[in-house]
Amino acid sequence: MNPDKIICPCYKITKGMIADAVDQGASTYKEVKNLTKAGKACGHCKKKVKKLIKKLQS
Repeated sequence: MNPDKIICPCYKITKGMIADAVDQGASTYKEVKNLTKAGKACGHCKKKVKKLIKKLQS
């Protein structure tokens, strides 16, 4: 996984930032969104964020 790859272009949220949020205890899309802002603007990245959260938890 490339931690520098941008998942949410609106806020420039990377895979690494989402991984950090999951490491801090965020386990749902809503929790990750609150910690990182990923998906708060247009919501286009919602599926990617959810998929990444699931991958990180397995």
